[in-house]
Amino acid sequence: MTRLSITRFYMTKLALVTNVTFMCLVPHLSHAAESIIGGTVGYANYNASSAGLSNTQESGINYQYRSAITLNPSNRLYGAYSYNSDDMTQHEGLLVSYDRLFSVDDTHNIKWFIGASAGFSGNEIQLTDLDRSYQDSGSSYVYGGQVGFLFDLGHDFTSEIGFRYLKHNVTSSMEYNSSDLSVNDAEQIYFGIDFTF
Repeated sequence: MTRLSITRFYMTKLALVTNVTFMCLVPHLSHAAESIIGGTVGYANYNASSAGLSNTQESGINYQYRSAITLNPSNRLYGAYSYNSDDMTQHEGLLVSYDRLFSVDDTHNIKWFIGASAGFSGNEIQLTDLDRSYQDSGSSYVYGGQVGFLFDLGHDFTSEIGFRYLKHNVTSSMEYNSSDLSVNDAEQIYFGIDFTF
C-alpha cells in the first residue's frame, strides 16, 4: 500500500467519521455551533516491542490537520488527520476527539481542557539488515486522551499547547530476528493554532 493510497484511505475515513458524528450526535446544535479549522505540530514518541527483543522507542515530528465545532463555550468536538514519519516507521491516524473546557481567568481568554480521543491508526514499518530489507504495514484502533491549555488570541484565532496519550494495538505480520514487531502506545506534546469562522 503506497503512502498516497494510505492517505486517501484515511482521509475518506475521517470525512465519514466526522460527518456521521455531527449528523447523529449533534444535529440540533449545528446552527449554534462555531466551525473551526487548524493544525498542530509536535513531538511524538512511539513505544514498540517484540518478543525476544528489548522494547524500542521511535520518535519524530508529528503534524495534524483538524476540523472542529464548538458546541458551546465549554465543549468542542473535532476530527483530525495526523502524520508522523522517521527513519524506520511511518504513522498516520484519524481521530475523533471531545474536549471539556474550563476557564482559568475572568475574561475567559485562557482555558484548560481535558478530553478523550478514539480512531484509527496506520503504521508502516521498514527495516534494513545487512543483506535483507523488511517492510510491512498494518492498521488498528486507537484510543486515549488529551489535556492542555487553550489561549484566545483575538480576531477569531486561538492557540493551544497540550499532551496526548494514545493506546495502539497493531502487530506487524513480518518477522525480524524471528520476532513480531508491535506498536503499543504513543505520547505526543503539541502546539496548535485554530481559526474560528
